[in-house]
Amino acid sequence: MPANDSPDVLVARFLLANNYHETFQAFVRETNLTPDSITTSPDDLTIEKILEEKKLYDFAVRFEKLNLAAGAVDFSVPYPSSQTTLTTSLTTSNILSITLSSFLIPSTNKGADLPAAGRPQTVIISTSADKNLRIYDACAPHDLLHTSPVDLHAGPILSVVAVSNRWLITGSMAGDIAISDLAGTVFQRWEGHKKFVVKLAISEPISSTSPEGASDASETAEVRYLAAASYDKSLSIHKLHIPHSKSHPPRLEFLHALEFPQTVEDVLFSKDFADTSPSSSAPLLIATIRDSAYLHIYTPTPHPSQPFALSTKASLTATSTTWLTYTPTSLTPHPQHPHLLALLTSSLPAPKLLIYNLQTRAVDSAISVPVTLSAFSTGIVAWRGDTPASGVWVNGDDGVVKCVELRSGEVKAELKAHDGRKVRCLVGGSIPVDSGDDGDEEELLVSGGFDGTLKVWKVPKEV
Repeated sequence: MPANDSPDVLVARFLLANNYHETFQAFVRETNLTPDSITTSPDDLTIEKILEEKKLYDFAVRFEKLNLAAGAVDFSVPYPSSQTTLTTSLTTSNILSITLSSFLIPSTNKGADLPAAGRPQTVIISTSADKNLRIYDACAPHDLLHTSPVDLHAGPILSVVAVSNRWLITGSMAGDIAISDLAGTVFQRWEGHKKFVVKLAISEPISSTSPEGASDASETAEVRYLAAASYDKSLSIHKLHIPHSKSHPPRLEFLHALEFPQTVEDVLFSKDFADTSPSSSAPLLIATIRDSAYLHIYTPTPHPSQPFALSTKASLTATSTTWLTYTPTSLTPHPQHPHLLALLTSSLPAPKLLIYNLQTRAVDSAISVPVTLSAFSTGIVAWRGDTPASGVWVNGDDGVVKCVELRSGEVKAELKAHDGRKVRCLVGGSIPVDSGDDGDEEELLVSGGFDGTLKVWKVPKEV
């Protein structure tokens, strides 16, 4: 018996529902169907439903560039196009991750002791396939400030977050998570994942505890959530205890692991922008899964054994089309409007840039982007650092970084670098122009590629 959605059954169902009785009898005879096997209940799939879905899909594709994110502005000029290549190593190693962060660098790199006075500076943290972690000054001339020991992990580092401007939490291809300092001292290692830890995410503070009778500042801890996305098809959730004492490192407390049918591509903590109550502070945990056209959104629960529960599987498809499948990657919040998330899909023939609105729980914009990405590539997006962000940078396997204007959906800029090889990492933002307190900032973009180089892109100086 053919399946209920086979072409023969659909045609027979159409003939029966529209009273083409003689044609129906002839058709079921010639296709070896039995008349009593053809139903016309309201839940059955019909030719009319398929045509309606196809019409909606074609309409969405035709006008998708007109459905733009609220608040989108014209692409601002000039944009970062002047590049500086940073020194990495004598040998070429693929760049695996880039983080733009604030960090307090010691006056010397020989010890873990941090200076008693001073303030953090904006730095670029990069990791590479040679297992190195390097920290550069984000301000010109982008001095190499620190290189961590290569034995920090058994495998290359894929994700880095900085905590309290002085501690590093890293996830590696060996499947472990480490808390360390600049001297390479590992204070805690968690080895619960069996495959790559591809992304680490930290929430805003969820509580601040001060044990009764505490006499030392280190006993007062700020608590955050930390989530780790892994290619072992799981997402581990931890509490991160951060002492207020500057001499005590953070501590991880494993809570729970969420299991999925496919690998976890990205993870992000965000505020629940749909909850407008003044007392709302509970974070959302958002994950993307390979071959799933949904955002998996989790909310906290009161149960210690399962701290987060699935609240929404938010569709990233603009229509009711159900047969589409793709992998969304690179959850990146808008720098001024964090309720807007930019992400890239693996849709063919061209990836799509999606802008998802956490306030309305809907896709604001879906733009086809002419970038070169293979089935084995991870799409990366980075918002421009202008105010407000007028576009999104997208990576490519051909060494070209493209910037898409949100208002028009057009590619407004192309940066060609990395010797035509894969651009693996992108991070955009703005940094202080100097050490003064005047608030002036300059826009930059940092790219890392499989040619083993880091590129810092800035707006060209006026001649």
